[in-house]
Amino acid sequence: MDIRKIVYNLDDDEEVHGIYHQFPLAFAWQWIGGLIVLLFPFFILFLVLPWGIIGTIILVILFLIGFFWLFRTWRIWYYSILVTTDRRLVIVEQKGILDRAVSQMNLDKINDISYRKRGIIDTTFNVGTLFIQISNSQQKTELKNIQNPARRQQELFGLQGDYVEESVEEFKEEDLFGIIKEIRSRIGERRWQRIQEGNWHDKKKFIEEVGEEDDDKARAIEQFFGGSNDNQEEKK
Repeated sequence: MDIRKIVYNLDDDEEVHGIYHQFPLAFAWQWIGGLIVLLFPFFILFLVLPWGIIGTIILVILFLIGFFWLFRTWRIWYYSILVTTDRRLVIVEQKGILDRAVSQMNLDKINDISYRKRGIIDTTFNVGTLFIQISNSQQKTELKNIQNPARRQQELFGLQGDYVEESVEEFKEEDLFGIIKEIRSRIGERRWQRIQEGNWHDKKKFIEEVGEEDDDKARAIEQFFGGSNDNQEEKK
């Protein structure tokens, strides 16, 4: 599967680490229902053929319904995927043949990753639901029927750690103060002073606010505030 044909905004140098489908047996009843309808015409072949053209039409319609049913089930399963890259998490949800939803979240925006396995089937086949919570949101995104959820959880934590570590490349002093100057002029000197004199919680909220528009500027502000905090601690 070429994920770039589904998710168009991946960066050229962005590395895809994993593409994960839902557990196939989660669609067991859809597979069984489609197969029954697809094969049913062969069991009534000799009963319906004597009806002439009407019998033939009935057989063809049943066969097409079964084929469409199976094709739709396969398409929903195949294109409903969890994609992990070195920068983001992509969730593709295929709702129908021509109905697809794609959501993305940067790894550094993920606050919590948990999972749950419930029941005999989940325990036997090592299947569960991943719960992902992002910054500034109390709701959790649910990813159902994920195989080996504990491993997926650890992989996401690992990718997140690597991403955050790589993202903390410090800006040069000239670039840093250029960004800070731009931010100060945009929000006004009074608000900037209030944020700078506030506690770290206030600073973090402001960093997240800027990060919704520009991650690089948010990192620059975090670097600036981090340096300011270090200087204050040294003076103490």
